Amino acid sequence: MRNIDRFDFLGVISASLCAVHCVLTPFLIVVFAQIPWLYGASYVFLMISFVALFETSKHKEMNKILSFLWFCFALLAVAVIFEEDFHWLHYLNYLASAGLIIGHILNIKYCQECKKD
Repeated sequence: MRNIDRFDFLGVISASLCAVHCVLTPFLIVVFAQIPWLYGASYVFLMISFVALFETSKHKEMNKILSFLWFCFALLAVAVIFEEDFHWLHYLNYLASAGLIIGHILNIKYCQECKKD
């Protein structure tokens, strides 16, 4: 497996965990009251997503899939940074995470097609 594929897989895993974190956070807050690291986890996923996307795209020229991935990352960043001020951005997290998952999977398939040529 090439390094690019590894970073795409890292992106899929990170975005998936981010989506699970978004779904479970309200439940965990109720059960465990105020856990400081719970909110910080969003920033950890954001950093991992950035590294995965940066490493995925630095060995390629910009294409529609990479543009889509960067757009989804920007949405996720805005949602995470401003979520406490605008609670509706919590739903944008789901959309951005789903976009990152789909984009990385498409990129993996695209890279496999490139290997065949």
